[in-house]
Amino acid sequence: MTDETGDDDAVEIEATITVTLEEGLWIAADDETGISSQGHEKAAALRNLAAALDTVEEGEDEGGDDWL
Repeated sequence: MTDETGDDDAVEIEATITVTLEEGLWIAADDETGISSQGHEKAAALRNLAAALDTVEEGEDEGGDDWL
């Protein structure tokens, strides 16, 4: 699959992300995994969440829960 950026490795998934503003920070949370991140701007919170989810996925690909 190719996304709008031409990335042939792109995978489209369906997810529920909740974004809230709390005490001046945007919080983005993946409802399925419970993973969340924050940023001073909504877009930054979403980028940070994407990075956190990628990190978790990489750890799972490397063989388990003890990668942290």
